Amino acid sequence: MRRFARLAGRLRRAFAPGTPVPGLGPGASVPAEAWDSHAAFMAVREGEGHERLKAQWRMAQQLPAAAGGQGLSGLCACCGILTRLGDPAVPSSFDVREGLACAGCRLNARMRQALGLLVEGFDPATARLYLTEQASPGFVWLQQRYALARGSEFGLDAGRRERLTGWFHALGGKGELVEADVTRLPDADGLLDAIGSFDVLEHVPDYRAALREFARVLVPGGRLVLTVPFLETEAETRVRARLRADGSVEHLLPPEIHGDPVSGGVLCYYHFGWDLLGALREAGFRRAEWVRSFAPELGFYGLWALRARR
Repeated sequence: MRRFARLAGRLRRAFAPGTPVPGLGPGASVPAEAWDSHAAFMAVREGEGHERLKAQWRMAQQLPAAAGGQGLSGLCACCGILTRLGDPAVPSSFDVREGLACAGCRLNARMRQALGLLVEGFDPATARLYLTEQASPGFVWLQQRYALARGSEFGLDAGRRERLTGWFHALGGKGELVEADVTRLPDADGLLDAIGSFDVLEHVPDYRAALREFARVLVPGGRLVLTVPFLETEAETRVRARLRADGSVEHLLPPEIHGDPVSGGVLCYYHFGWDLLGALREAGFRRAEWVRSFAPELGFYGLWALRARR
């Protein structure tokens, strides 16, 4: 923790909040350690990496105390600036996945990591990028910087469309919402360079169909970045609920409802394990890996995402 405090102090002295930092910003590389199998990760976790990973977990747990009344300074890989991450008056704002929002772009840690992995190396003028959640801060960020960015929502009856459109425009989004079912995308084969699906797949009962569609509409070599509830030590996905033949929901575990800006919540069907890599390969992806980012200077304290290549 003393080493971390010294690093934070140096950053505060070197830059004032909002100062652009060379080498950061859209398209910059996001630090990430990658594994292509459960066995490979567990060999590290239970072997030479055990103390390292345990120490990183402990550091993450101590963030509110370490930040104190000054808050936490960090570099935003999306904005390319030194910024304030988390609010000392709100302990939950230091949650290492859903908190640590940048004071500039307002993106939380999960979204900043995922977007960084998604856009890395792409030309903002020509990259054909698609997000499966259009009415979101992440898509608004993408739309403002990438000319051909597209997104969609699902289940837009008249009332929900009106409410979600208001939310989208309040975030700074432009244009109309597009409705699409990720298990039956309207796009032609090989149309997209990259797809981002951030905490959406766990709400799709037939997620394997969605993976096949993602593979179909990506160009050869195209990129997919996913964030989902991930059980990092579990080989197999945990099925929480499933659809019966008549369309009703069978709950195998107590219902878990995730927040939604306009509807109040949506059912979670899965907590994914390492077998999601196999499902991606079966769907047509030639490479798939879970990646973990630990970079305190960027506000990343052991964040997981899945990266695949068509």
